[in-house]
Amino acid sequence: MTWAVHCFKAYDIRGIAYEELDVSFAERLGRALATFLDCSALAVGRDIRESSPELHAAFVRGLMSSGVDVHDLSICTTGALYYATSSLEVDGGVMITASHNPPEYNGFKMCRGTAAMAGSEIQELRMVFEDGDFRTANDVGNHILLDDFTNQHLSAVISAAGKISRPVNAVIDSANAVPGPFMVTLAEMLGSTGETIHCQWDNTFPNHPPDPTRPKNMVDLAEAVVASGAEFGVGVDGDGDRIGVVDERGRFIHPDRLLAVFAEDVLSNIPKSASEEARTVIHDVKCSMALEHTIRQNGGIPHMMRTGHSFLKQALREMPQCPLAGEMSGHFFFHDRWNGFDDSLYGFARLVELVARRLPNREPFSSLFDNIPDFPSTGEAKVPLSGERFATMNAVKEAFADLQSNQADGVRVRYDGHLGIDAGWFLCRPSNTEPILVMRAEADSEVGLSSIREDVTRRIGHMIDLSLFHSA
Repeated sequence: MTWAVHCFKAYDIRGIAYEELDVSFAERLGRALATFLDCSALAVGRDIRESSPELHAAFVRGLMSSGVDVHDLSICTTGALYYATSSLEVDGGVMITASHNPPEYNGFKMCRGTAAMAGSEIQELRMVFEDGDFRTANDVGNHILLDDFTNQHLSAVISAAGKISRPVNAVIDSANAVPGPFMVTLAEMLGSTGETIHCQWDNTFPNHPPDPTRPKNMVDLAEAVVASGAEFGVGVDGDGDRIGVVDERGRFIHPDRLLAVFAEDVLSNIPKSASEEARTVIHDVKCSMALEHTIRQNGGIPHMMRTGHSFLKQALREMPQCPLAGEMSGHFFFHDRWNGFDDSLYGFARLVELVARRLPNREPFSSLFDNIPDFPSTGEAKVPLSGERFATMNAVKEAFADLQSNQADGVRVRYDGHLGIDAGWFLCRPSNTEPILVMRAEADSEVGLSSIREDVTRRIGHMIDLSLFHSA
């Protein structure tokens, strides 16, 4: 039988349900994962996609046939699954979801212990899956249904976020995805008084895709905030590990600017005499230099690294005193009063607590960003990759070899002091999930940004179609 092994991606397993990922694939994956991890107990949750119940049942069957006890969380968010790996007696966990992908997709996000599997680990699992030499068990594993686990998760979120000092009027848009009802319950528990939209489950996602980092998906939220006079609005992604926001006027706020607000707040509680690790804030290569500026202005140390939620979480494990990490994609990893995993429910709770405390007289939500520079920048452009990935990126690196760059993930070129630009940069990195190049540029002036665009065209425009970069 031919298996869709191309679905083993950089951060998860993802593909079209029933065609690429069917029940036979799911059951075999359960046996392969049990063999690869050599585990005795795993937590398993799922989202609300049409294919999720069948894939869930088959995957659990595969695990149990290999002697694994399954702690079944049923329908839950990915954040709840991550919480389960740190609060239950399990060797890891699996979430059956395709996050913000269209309804016909599904997938598997996997953890070894509390660490998200990624990169080479997933490819090693793929080899076990293909080989088919799975471990045998004398006894079938137990199926342990945890009906009340989501309530335990919500209670933990409330406890760690802290009691809010006043009611906060925030609108929530869950895009009809799995976090919806849980976000509604959490808002009630917190004392958030705003309305909720698209929070009923509908696995066809009829209103808009569940990706809150795209402004086009935040239009309904923006309109609801303005119409209701709310303080701000929060959008949640498809499986509950990312958030995005709009301000009181419905204006979209890029996630790296929200990360700057979180960094400013977290660093305010850390003495300047603390260790470098305790003052470090981790961010990915796509984030604005305004974030670096804000971190430094508040006594912190910015640490730039490659994009990927699993990589940032690994960095937090290696720097246990580091209080915060985040990505341009809306993943926020609180490590001061939380366990360092990305959880949209916890991110929302922390934001509500912050707003209530720092804006006690209901000052505008947008005032939180007053001290954060707003540099001219392009959007995040997804440029088609027509050539071979490795060769293309080598050519790009060569084209910018005369400039200082960070090559932790693609190439992020610094234009400081070049072309009359005091501060600016250009990023080109290959996506780990799609055949595209992700590009972004930023400068301290519109003239500088135009100069960067022109220079990028001069250097690589002959080998890459930059139309989407120039229109971003």
